[in-house]
Amino acid sequence: MKSNNFIRLSAVVALFLTASVTNAQDSVVKEPTVKLSYYSVNNTIPYLLVKTQFKEGKKYTPAANISVQVNMDGDSTEVNLLGKFTTNENGEAKLILPVSSQSLWNSASQHHFKATASGKNFESTETELGITKSKISIDTSSDSGTKSVTAIVSEFKDGEWFPAKDVELKIGISRLNSLLPVGDEETYTTDSSGTVTAEFKKDSMPGDAKGNIILLVKADDNEFYGNISAEKSVPWGVYKKYESNFNKRSLFATRFRSPVWLIAMAYSIIAGVWGVLIYLIFQIIKIRKLRKIAA
Repeated sequence: MKSNNFIRLSAVVALFLTASVTNAQDSVVKEPTVKLSYYSVNNTIPYLLVKTQFKEGKKYTPAANISVQVNMDGDSTEVNLLGKFTTNENGEAKLILPVSSQSLWNSASQHHFKATASGKNFESTETELGITKSKISIDTSSDSGTKSVTAIVSEFKDGEWFPAKDVELKIGISRLNSLLPVGDEETYTTDSSGTVTAEFKKDSMPGDAKGNIILLVKADDNEFYGNISAEKSVPWGVYKKYESNFNKRSLFATRFRSPVWLIAMAYSIIAGVWGVLIYLIFQIIKIRKLRKIAA
């Protein structure tokens, strides 16, 4: 009797927990979000990157085909409008500052951007971003066999360039969509003169036909300057001629180019397995003959 009551109680608790989890999942609302980022590469014409997403709890999913309007320093649809566009399947859209906005861009050292997004099942959402004009310059030196990279960050104020201090930078070698630090530190911070120097410790790095490698200095999501970066080519690498191993025996070669020891081992295992099977078949035949003779 007690066992039956325990089973009933367990079933009621399980149903209650299941209903609670279902209600909790149903109560999660898709919240539309917009992220606006500023990029300046090699101190050239900057661009903006817009991301539209749905936030479900702690999870973000792309919101595709969302209409976005971006304005700079105001809401005027004539002077301050930078553009109207639609996000792609990843919920992203890139906007290069148009030539028509050049005079507005040059008129001040600081600018304010606003992005407004709306679409199907995506309520109108706004986000804002403030940016101070800035630039990065790179200098290199090689004294007594010691190589170093010096980066200088400057900000534009009142028509002049001033040092930008306390800016966190990454200094490294550009490698296939990644950054290999030039030294032991992951990041460096500029001093009062806007300068930081990193020792280059990555010797014998593979470069192009002339031994050139690309040095990359960048600041990611800075509070005042956004994402800024600069590159410089230096002959500090080593040219390594590519030699194909396609026709040589190796573990990653084609079937008949495998190492001899690997082929011998594979065929030995196959021969051993089939040898055992054939031996067992002969033993079965012998047993049958002996049984007939005994009968």
